[in-house]
Amino acid sequence: MSPMRQLKVLEPVDFDRLLAWLDPDPDRAGQLYESIRWRLIAILASRGCHIPEELADDVIDRVARRVKDIEATYTGDKAIYFLGVMNNVHHEYLRRPPVPRLVTAGNDQVEVKEQTHVCLELCLEKLSPHAREIIGQYYAADKSAKISLRKLVATKFGVSGSNLRLRALRIRAKLQTCIEQCMEVPGQ
Repeated sequence: MSPMRQLKVLEPVDFDRLLAWLDPDPDRAGQLYESIRWRLIAILASRGCHIPEELADDVIDRVARRVKDIEATYTGDKAIYFLGVMNNVHHEYLRRPPVPRLVTAGNDQVEVKEQTHVCLELCLEKLSPHAREIIGQYYAADKSAKISLRKLVATKFGVSGSNLRLRALRIRAKLQTCIEQCMEVPGQ
């Protein structure tokens, strides 16, 4: 992904508009969203992409940003629109130069943990304040306290529990990709 594209963070209003465009019922919209996302991942993985989750999220982000322009006029299966955008993203992926892996297998386990922690902090700083707040609160509690905390977080952000879970999963996937890329860069 280009540095410019990485800096663009999907606004919550765009994500909410995407879900509403997929289906007026929030639970069905969440299920359709998950179905489309996993379909994109499966197709991209079958095409040999090494980062199908990242590319699928990029597709979804692009579609979410376009929904306000197309929602009034688009007809037909909405999943087909995602597939068209996915083809463009896949072509961009194929034109990228491969990134060499620089973390060596001989690193001490402590060094790797420290490097992972540093990369996590750097990647958290790259998130929008809203996304940082969601992910921080989503994983703040353990065991049974987690359930009640997540209900409170969903209420605070005005979303359903399933939508909160989807947002947290997407943020976590972006963090994972960011950490992996950070770990590949020497001196980070």
